[in-house]
Amino acid sequence: MLRPVLCAVLCLFLYSSAKADTFVLTSGGMSTSFGQSGINASGPGISIQAASGGSPGNLTFATCLPAPCGPGSTLNVGGVWDASTWNIGFARGTVTLNGVTFTNVFFTGQLNFTGSVVLPPDFVNDHPVSVPFTMQGQLQGFIPCTPNEPFAACQQVFDITVLGSGIASANFQFFGTRSVSYAFADPIPEPATLGLLGVGLLALSRRVRRRR
Repeated sequence: MLRPVLCAVLCLFLYSSAKADTFVLTSGGMSTSFGQSGINASGPGISIQAASGGSPGNLTFATCLPAPCGPGSTLNVGGVWDASTWNIGFARGTVTLNGVTFTNVFFTGQLNFTGSVVLPPDFVNDHPVSVPFTMQGQLQGFIPCTPNEPFAACQQVFDITVLGSGIASANFQFFGTRSVSYAFADPIPEPATLGLLGVGLLALSRRVRRRR
């Protein structure tokens, strides 16, 4: 009786520390293909590892307009990914948030990937295509309350917003279907942001010179 109560109190404390936090994935990646998906990514204060096989739904994450894909078509990658597909099978995810590691994690929530590019004149189906993408979503994590029930979700330990961007690689080789790998990277400052930074540094240097 004491162990479940202690677990509930501890999980509640850990959950409150990670609730409503926002994290940015800056390295690693996520892959989707026919019947499986996985993520192994990290960023400041966060690390996520999870995988699944045999999950249903839209696993291609790559469509062309007009179809079929050919030179001049707009290739769109992305869509809404249901994180609960990582719960299929016996392997659960591992998540580290602000130095606290959760194992045997059951996931809920969704990740929304978006990205597009116009296929070049030399496009052929057996060559991968690079597409810039952005990602945002919400993830909730649950863990078992007792070691005797390792595959039963019981206590919610986090509810976080997840952001990311980088370059996706769309592959058209797998028996006519498509797979997409998303590689997260550090956000690149926009030109306007860099311009404002330059103006600020210039004003600061002039002020220093006047004081001298």
